[in-house]
Amino acid sequence: MITFNGLDLFGSGPSRTIPGRVQSRDALAQPPGAVGATIAQQGQQPREITQRGMLVADTGPGLRELITAIEDQVGAGGATLADEHGTDWPGCVLRVFEPGPIGRLGPRFTVDYILTYLQVSP
Repeated sequence: MITFNGLDLFGSGPSRTIPGRVQSRDALAQPPGAVGATIAQQGQQPREITQRGMLVADTGPGLRELITAIEDQVGAGGATLADEHGTDWPGCVLRVFEPGPIGRLGPRFTVDYILTYLQVSP
């Protein structure tokens, strides 16, 4: 089960996280007339983590409540993302929530979504 900031926002339907790459932060210097270059290491860049899933509710207003609860976390500050494998990703900021069109699954209401987090201190 995926949680963010200790909240079970995504338990109504299937979801998965996709951790992004780890990349160094550096300053590359290539002076004119020199052979080669120098790199000044400056730690790591923030890691982007993507989450894809589906929200499911018995009613349209119930689905709207799930969507609003997620929207309230966008830009709310750094928190821990716990993924479906039990891995904690501390220092994450929920930056983008992109819901798709609302659909039906039998009598229930659904929406597919994509979230983007930025782990500011990987």
